Amino acid sequence: MSEELNKEILDELKKINQKLDAISEQRGISTPLKFIAVIIGFIIIGPLILWSIGIIGSFFK
Repeated sequence: MSEELNKEILDELKKINQKLDAISEQRGISTPLKFIAVIIGFIIIGPLILWSIGIIGSFFK
């Protein structure tokens, strides 16, 4: 009976380990890529938005 219990525990631990592996594989982008995305957002996207607001604002003068 103890052997069966050990086998069940081992099977459950294997299932938990597989779930943890699957969770760790589903990560998003890494931290350096997030910083690069933020820098690109401030350098390129921000000025484009301000430029487009300026153009739209000039139509309402």
